Amino acid sequence: MAFDYGSIDLGLKNPFKLEGKVTALRGAIESITGITLLVVAAGLVKEDATAGWILMLFGMIILGFGIASLSTGIYATLKYFVGRNHPTSLAYNYSKSQSSTAKEEKKEVAYNDQELEEMLMGRKNITFKEPKGFLSRLLHSLIPKLMFLPYPMRNIAQQLFGSWVSTFVALIAYGLVAFVSLSGFTGEAGELAFPIYSSILMFYVLFSWRSAGKPTTRNAAREIEPLGGGALAKIISLSFILPIIIGLSMSWLMQEQHISKAQIDVWFEQLPNLHAGMYLVAIIILATLSCALVFTMLKARLNSITPSTEVSELRENWQESVHPTEIFINLDNLVMANRRYKEVPNRVYRELNPQLQEQVEGKGGFKGEIIQEIQPKLHELDLGKGFSMARLLALLSGNFLYLIALIFTVLLAYSFIDIYRYIDSANINSIEQALNNRHISPISELVMASVHLLLIGVLIKAFAQLLSSNAHLFFAEMQFESLLVYFKCEGTFTESKISTGTGIHDSTRSENTLVRSSITPWVIVSRIVTTTFAATGMKNLEHPRHIMEMHKDEGQLQAIKNDVIAFLKDRESIASITSERDLGNASQIHQLNQQTRAMPTQQSAITKNDEEAAGFIRQQDDLASETKS
Repeated sequence: MAFDYGSIDLGLKNPFKLEGKVTALRGAIESITGITLLVVAAGLVKEDATAGWILMLFGMIILGFGIASLSTGIYATLKYFVGRNHPTSLAYNYSKSQSSTAKEEKKEVAYNDQELEEMLMGRKNITFKEPKGFLSRLLHSLIPKLMFLPYPMRNIAQQLFGSWVSTFVALIAYGLVAFVSLSGFTGEAGELAFPIYSSILMFYVLFSWRSAGKPTTRNAAREIEPLGGGALAKIISLSFILPIIIGLSMSWLMQEQHISKAQIDVWFEQLPNLHAGMYLVAIIILATLSCALVFTMLKARLNSITPSTEVSELRENWQESVHPTEIFINLDNLVMANRRYKEVPNRVYRELNPQLQEQVEGKGGFKGEIIQEIQPKLHELDLGKGFSMARLLALLSGNFLYLIALIFTVLLAYSFIDIYRYIDSANINSIEQALNNRHISPISELVMASVHLLLIGVLIKAFAQLLSSNAHLFFAEMQFESLLVYFKCEGTFTESKISTGTGIHDSTRSENTLVRSSITPWVIVSRIVTTTFAATGMKNLEHPRHIMEMHKDEGQLQAIKNDVIAFLKDRESIASITSERDLGNASQIHQLNQQTRAMPTQQSAITKNDEEAAGFIRQQDDLASETKS
């Protein structure tokens, strides 16, 4: 998603500054250690070239990891570039002002407009999906509220639960193997195969927890990963089959090579013990401590859950003298636009497209609908001091374990040098010489020491990664609050004409076509809380945003209704003159009309007087004529 600058800040800050500082400090220590090994190797290579190259190789590897950690930590502390288009929309955004952004985030949206309509109309939240697999269903049955956590957190809980189940089942299977091997089901070689299976068990448990500590992928933020019982069935099956296969293989080898059990026992006694039981105890202790921190954070997050699916709804019928199209125009351009957050355009998930269906002349029906979301604003997630302390402790513990693993890595380098120097001093030039009774014991001790250092380093790094990645996940969660509005309107309309100023002597009149509409709106409003998981880099908030809570908002619903009603009541159905010049012209016309009507009256009045005067004159003339006679 491109960065769109705006002078009005949305208030989204970098959540990884503390984590970045700790990671950068660890990276600096690792880099210094790597540089130190390189300096020592440069001085050693003149005296002992092979030992110098061994240190050089380890120094380069440590320096590479150190620089990667240092750059990652510094990168996480830099300015968090958040534009006017963040965070990601819930569905495809049809807003014309966000057309370019909508194409870029199309692959990251979590819903479509139809799903949002179903959630609002059906009072449901399709974000909360049913667990998949036997172990997943078992975990969600033990902790029902786990279903209402964001996907990455649910997946982490499932991974840890799966690792614990695998560990306990492996230990039970170990007991079954002991029974099968030591009870004679696998023959004389069963007892010899038992230490081999112990080593296999230890490696299985170790790598099971190592896989559980891998950083959460972005796919885990999109869906719930299945956790079935197939792995358990595999472990139980192997617990019977594997020792039999190993025992039979060793029996066949002993017969073919004519080797007795006593000879193998003597050869095993010369080899140092792997101490698989000690590693199993260490794994269980570290797993218990690590999971205690993770489950403390999960519990705090579970306590904050309010999986509400409530909405505010309006269904009424209005009889108004207004054209149907004007209802949608007013709703889009005024009512919804006035509710923008920090003047950011609303997210349009269903575009306004009113449809008028004229059935006969002057009559018909109409319908239209929109779905819009007000720009989300940051919703602070306060989970208490216990959560903050557990998250900080997980972060510090993870990085501290990384440094301990670094120490064992350095010791492993010098252990390789010890093996090389012994081989060089003993003039061992072939594998046969190394397996000689005189050399096998010291070489095996040196090799086993290196193996122990390697296993300890892998073990510690596995739990360091588990703690660090889980701490990062809880630092990354960001919640937003916004208003989601669904408006659907249907109805009928009729047209009629109305005229004003139609007196006999009026020459200025107003003729209007009046549209009478029967409006049936359906408005659903919900105050939603959404969550997403931030990252560092170019795509810091370009990840799916899921709806976690839906709450009623009667105040906003009533405000939207009042705004629409106010617009309808304030409509003018009769055209009038508002221009001062038009009013003056109309006044002049009116005066002219009055004068025009007055002129015939005046003429008739004059004619009547003339007639009366003429009659008086005639009467006087008649009287005068009679007197003379």
